[in-house]
Amino acid sequence: MAEVRFSPKARADLAEIDEYGTDAFGDEVAADYARGLNDIWDRLERHPRIGPRQPKLGRLVRCIVHQSHRIFYEVEGEVVLILRIFHHARDVKRSLLK
Repeated sequence: MAEVRFSPKARADLAEIDEYGTDAFGDEVAADYARGLNDIWDRLERHPRIGPRQPKLGRLVRCIVHQSHRIFYEVEGEVVLILRIFHHARDVKRSLLK
């Protein structure tokens, strides 16, 4: 099984998602969304290369979708590094390459 790690920017994205979800939809909905993200982390531990490659964003970058967010990550050896987590409406190329 792979180990899932988070970049500092991905951790900030998660905090922002949680804060927005709580403010906009309430604690219960935000917690349910967080559980869904945790299911994604579990899936990536078991199947790290499940997301298709995104060569326009980087040689190793892959993406997996959870509801309205796209999760961008890289796999090196037995480590999955979550790079960023973006809402589907966001300009990914500009944001990810910053």
